[in-house]
Amino acid sequence: MKTKATLIIGAAVVAMYSCDTKNYTEQDRVEVTTNLENYVDSVENAVQMVPVHNWSMIDERYDSLDSRAEKVYNDLEVEDDNLEMIEERYELAVKNGKAEADNFDRTAKMHMENVETWWDKTSSDIEKGTKRTADDIEEATQESMTWLEQNFDNLSDDYKKKYEDITMNLNKD
Repeated sequence: MKTKATLIIGAAVVAMYSCDTKNYTEQDRVEVTTNLENYVDSVENAVQMVPVHNWSMIDERYDSLDSRAEKVYNDLEVEDDNLEMIEERYELAVKNGKAEADNFDRTAKMHMENVETWWDKTSSDIEKGTKRTADDIEEATQESMTWLEQNFDNLSDDYKKKYEDITMNLNKD
Protein backbone atom coordinates (compact mmCIF):
# COMPACT_ATOMS: atom_id res chain seq x y z
CA MET A 1 0.00 0.00 0.00
CA LYS A 2 2.84 2.35 0.87
CA THR A 3 4.51 1.68 -2.48
CA LYS A 4 1.29 2.38 -4.34
CA ALA A 5 0.82 5.71 -2.52
CA THR A 6 4.43 6.69 -3.26
CA LEU A 7 3.96 5.88 -6.94
CA ILE A 8 0.72 7.89 -7.12
CA ILE A 9 2.34 10.90 -5.41
CA GLY A 10 5.41 10.56 -7.67
CA ALA A 11 3.22 10.39 -10.77
CA ALA A 12 1.30 13.48 -9.63
CA VAL A 13 4.54 15.41 -9.09
CA VAL A 14 5.86 14.36 -12.52
CA ALA A 15 2.54 15.31 -14.12
CA MET A 16 2.57 18.73 -12.43
CA TYR A 17 6.19 19.32 -13.43
CA SER A 18 5.58 18.39 -17.05
CA CYS A 19 2.54 20.71 -17.21
CA ASP A 20 4.48 23.61 -15.70
CA THR A 21 7.52 23.43 -17.96
CA LYS A 22 5.72 24.56 -21.11
CA ASN A 23 3.75 27.65 -20.16
CA TYR A 24 3.87 29.10 -23.67
CA THR A 25 2.88 28.04 -27.15
CA GLU A 26 4.29 28.63 -30.59
CA GLN A 27 1.61 31.30 -31.00
CA ASP A 28 3.02 33.09 -27.94
CA ARG A 29 6.49 33.00 -29.50
CA VAL A 30 5.21 34.49 -32.75
CA GLU A 31 3.28 37.15 -30.84
CA VAL A 32 6.18 38.30 -28.64
CA THR A 33 8.52 38.34 -31.63
CA THR A 34 6.04 40.39 -33.67
CA ASN A 35 5.50 42.82 -30.77
CA LEU A 36 9.23 43.32 -30.38
CA GLU A 37 9.78 43.77 -34.13
CA ASN A 38 6.91 46.25 -34.35
CA TYR A 39 8.31 48.24 -31.45
CA VAL A 40 11.77 48.40 -33.04
CA ASP A 41 10.14 49.46 -36.34
CA SER A 42 8.36 52.29 -34.53
CA VAL A 43 11.59 53.40 -32.84
CA GLU A 44 13.40 53.41 -36.19
CA ASN A 45 10.61 55.50 -37.74
CA ALA A 46 10.38 57.90 -34.79
CA VAL A 47 14.12 58.51 -34.87
CA GLN A 48 13.86 59.57 -38.50
CA MET A 49 10.93 61.93 -37.89
CA VAL A 50 11.68 63.62 -34.57
CA PRO A 51 15.16 64.41 -33.26
CA VAL A 52 14.40 64.49 -29.54
CA HIS A 53 13.24 61.46 -27.53
CA ASN A 54 12.90 60.23 -23.98
CA TRP A 55 15.43 57.41 -24.25
CA SER A 56 14.83 56.05 -20.76
CA MET A 57 11.15 55.44 -21.53
CA ILE A 58 12.00 53.91 -24.90
CA ASP A 59 14.62 51.62 -23.33
CA GLU A 60 12.25 50.67 -20.52
CA ARG A 61 9.54 49.59 -22.98
CA TYR A 62 12.04 47.71 -25.14
CA ASP A 63 13.48 45.91 -22.10
CA SER A 64 9.97 44.90 -21.04
CA LEU A 65 9.13 43.45 -24.47
CA ASP A 66 12.53 41.79 -24.77
CA SER A 67 12.28 40.23 -21.32
CA ARG A 68 8.87 38.76 -22.13
CA ALA A 69 10.17 37.41 -25.44
CA GLU A 70 13.18 35.81 -23.75
CA LYS A 71 10.91 34.07 -21.23
CA VAL A 72 8.81 32.61 -24.03
CA TYR A 73 11.85 31.53 -26.07
CA ASN A 74 13.50 29.98 -23.01
CA ASP A 75 10.32 28.16 -22.01
CA LEU A 76 9.92 26.73 -25.49
CA GLU A 77 13.66 26.00 -25.67
CA VAL A 78 13.91 27.76 -29.03
CA GLU A 79 17.01 29.46 -30.43
CA ASP A 80 16.78 33.22 -30.05
CA ASP A 81 18.48 34.27 -33.30
CA ASN A 82 15.44 36.42 -34.10
CA LEU A 83 15.76 38.22 -30.79
CA GLU A 84 19.45 38.86 -31.37
CA MET A 85 18.79 40.36 -34.82
CA ILE A 86 16.00 42.52 -33.40
CA GLU A 87 18.28 43.67 -30.58
CA GLU A 88 20.98 44.65 -33.09
CA ARG A 89 18.41 46.69 -35.07
CA TYR A 90 17.24 48.34 -31.87
CA GLU A 91 20.76 49.23 -30.75
CA LEU A 92 21.51 50.71 -34.17
CA ALA A 93 18.28 52.74 -34.12
CA VAL A 94 19.13 54.09 -30.66
CA LYS A 95 22.69 54.91 -31.72
CA ASN A 96 21.44 56.71 -34.84
CA GLY A 97 18.72 58.47 -32.87
CA LYS A 98 21.13 59.75 -30.27
CA ALA A 99 23.51 60.92 -33.01
CA GLU A 100 20.60 62.76 -34.68
CA ALA A 101 19.63 64.32 -31.34
CA ASP A 102 23.21 65.49 -30.80
CA ASN A 103 23.28 66.94 -34.31
CA PHE A 104 19.93 68.69 -33.67
CA ASP A 105 21.26 70.14 -30.41
CA ARG A 106 24.41 71.43 -32.13
CA THR A 107 22.32 72.99 -34.91
CA ALA A 108 19.92 74.59 -32.42
CA LYS A 109 22.86 75.97 -30.44
CA MET A 110 24.44 77.41 -33.60
CA HIS A 111 21.20 79.12 -34.66
CA MET A 112 20.50 80.43 -31.17
CA GLU A 113 24.04 81.80 -30.86
CA ASN A 114 23.65 83.48 -34.25
CA VAL A 115 20.40 85.14 -33.17
CA GLU A 116 21.78 86.09 -29.73
CA THR A 117 24.90 87.62 -31.28
CA TRP A 118 22.76 89.67 -33.64
CA TRP A 119 20.41 90.62 -30.81
CA ASP A 120 23.25 91.67 -28.50
CA LYS A 121 24.71 93.79 -31.29
CA THR A 122 21.43 95.49 -32.21
CA SER A 123 19.57 95.69 -28.89
CA SER A 124 21.72 98.66 -27.84
CA ASP A 125 20.25 100.52 -30.84
CA ILE A 126 16.77 99.80 -29.53
CA GLU A 127 17.68 101.33 -26.17
CA LYS A 128 18.88 104.45 -28.02
CA GLY A 129 15.52 104.74 -29.75
CA THR A 130 16.27 103.15 -33.10
CA LYS A 131 13.43 100.79 -33.85
CA ARG A 132 14.32 97.28 -34.98
CA THR A 133 11.76 95.02 -36.57
CA ALA A 134 11.69 91.60 -38.12
CA ASP A 135 12.20 93.33 -41.48
CA ASP A 136 15.58 94.64 -40.34
CA ILE A 137 17.04 91.23 -39.60
CA GLU A 138 20.06 90.25 -41.65
CA GLU A 139 19.62 87.27 -43.98
CA ALA A 140 21.73 84.81 -41.97
CA THR A 141 19.98 85.80 -38.76
CA GLN A 142 16.58 85.50 -40.43
CA GLU A 143 17.57 82.02 -41.57
CA SER A 144 18.36 81.13 -37.95
CA MET A 145 15.11 82.68 -36.70
CA THR A 146 13.15 80.68 -39.28
CA TRP A 147 14.91 77.45 -38.33
CA LEU A 148 14.27 78.05 -34.63
CA GLU A 149 10.61 78.82 -35.31
CA GLN A 150 10.14 75.69 -37.43
CA ASN A 151 11.78 73.48 -34.81
CA PHE A 152 10.38 75.29 -31.77
CA ASP A 153 8.56 72.26 -30.34
CA ASN A 154 11.77 70.23 -30.30
CA LEU A 155 13.97 72.90 -28.72
CA SER A 156 15.12 72.71 -25.13
CA ASP A 157 13.14 74.84 -22.68
CA ASP A 158 16.10 77.21 -22.36
CA TYR A 159 16.24 77.85 -26.12
CA LYS A 160 12.46 78.22 -26.29
CA LYS A 161 12.56 80.93 -23.64
CA LYS A 162 15.44 82.76 -25.30
CA TYR A 163 13.72 82.62 -28.68
CA GLU A 164 10.42 83.86 -27.23
CA ASP A 165 12.14 86.72 -25.39
CA ILE A 166 13.94 87.91 -28.51
CA THR A 167 10.89 87.64 -30.78
CA MET A 168 8.69 89.37 -28.21
CA ASN A 169 11.13 92.30 -27.96
CA LEU A 170 11.57 92.33 -31.72
CA ASN A 171 7.84 92.53 -32.41
CA LYS A 172 7.08 95.31 -29.92
CA ASP A 173 5.46 98.27 -31.60
